[in-house]
Amino acid sequence: MARCTMRPKKLLVRGAFALLFLTLNLGFAQAAELPLVRIAYGAFNEKILALWIGREQGFTIPGSVLNAFVGGINVAFFGGVVNRADGDFVVAPSIRRIEDLRGKKLGVQSIGGGVWSLSMLALEHLGLEPTRDKITVLVLGDQSVLTQAMATGRIDAAYLGYTFSTLLKEKGFPVLLDVGRAPIPYQGLALAASRSYLRQNPQIADSVLRGVLESVAFIQNPTHREAAVRSLAKNLRLTSTKEAESGYQVLQWLYSLDIRPNVKGIQNMQRLLAITNPKVAGVKAEDVVYDSAVDAVQKSAFYQELVNRAKR
Repeated sequence: MARCTMRPKKLLVRGAFALLFLTLNLGFAQAAELPLVRIAYGAFNEKILALWIGREQGFTIPGSVLNAFVGGINVAFFGGVVNRADGDFVVAPSIRRIEDLRGKKLGVQSIGGGVWSLSMLALEHLGLEPTRDKITVLVLGDQSVLTQAMATGRIDAAYLGYTFSTLLKEKGFPVLLDVGRAPIPYQGLALAASRSYLRQNPQIADSVLRGVLESVAFIQNPTHREAAVRSLAKNLRLTSTKEAESGYQVLQWLYSLDIRPNVKGIQNMQRLLAITNPKVAGVKAEDVVYDSAVDAVQKSAFYQELVNRAKR
């Protein structure tokens, strides 16, 4: 990997996501001299405030970008890590049919967040609508909290990432919809930063994308299976090797070397977010996408080598 000639003064924010864990743990970020760190933020406002005051220069939460843009922050996606929906829509054992969800309780992390968005898309795909079908939406907490709420019967349904849904499936909880396999356009985990930062620091954006691409290539190489599984188990705090193995299998099709942001997916998110923030409806999806960084890396010999290696 080519080294950066200039290091950023601020941190690049990242959440607790498997691919970015690998980017850190396996040295891809360090090789590019990128001060990537894991910072956990509990709410959208905290993420945006950190970006606004210059404490951080980037983050990885898709829905936040659209809300930030209409709030006056000129922020944009410069890379798509997961350009599709993923996860399961899990329901209580007593729910066998789609119509059984009517009048039941659905748990989410926050209104307008990623879990909420994917929950609404799942309901829409199933032909349900919360108000019409009297589905009560409860804001409870993150996916670990939602998993516990499902296990104790506090809620009847929840969208969960594959790692958490596996825990419930092993206890007999059915999956009403595999969101990742459904034809639902969505922009999942993505990389974003202010446009001014991206314009002033093209070499940093390039190095971040290269680190992500190397991580994707690493995961998809079967000879690295053991190291990838160890990283998953450690960073997701999994006690079972089986859980980490299950997560590793998902990563094989979830990640791709095509890291251009998914405009159709962003438009689908925009439609949902406009329910809670009408101003979002006026945003053009193209206005929150910064293509220059992906264009540059995809024209490089580095990228072509990764693509050719993946075909072998």
